[in-house]
Amino acid sequence: MPEFQAQVFVCNQITGDDNHCGDKAGFAVREKFNELLKENDLLGKVMISNTGCTSQHRFCERNQCSITVYGPGSNGGTWYIVTEENVEEIVQKHLLEGNKVDTLVNGNLNVNLK
Repeated sequence: MPEFQAQVFVCNQITGDDNHCGDKAGFAVREKFNELLKENDLLGKVMISNTGCTSQHRFCERNQCSITVYGPGSNGGTWYIVTEENVEEIVQKHLLEGNKVDTLVNGNLNVNLK
């Protein structure tokens, strides 16, 4: 079984109401992750998955979606609200360097693992 360094969940829920992440930027964000994981030799090291509704769509603008990153430098998952343009920063800072991107963290949702 492969062992991954991280996993990224991208919300792609489509409801047709133009309010959920898949109705917004979810698919563009996913495609950008696919492109950048390949460019940064992270295929097979970072698993990227679509996920259904995370109930965070109400905090996302039209060009945003909700993602969760489990992996380097995080104690559990880190919830972000991102645009397609933010994906490069997530890949570089979080996935490659192991640092959260505090400016993109979804402050509306926190999970305390203690």
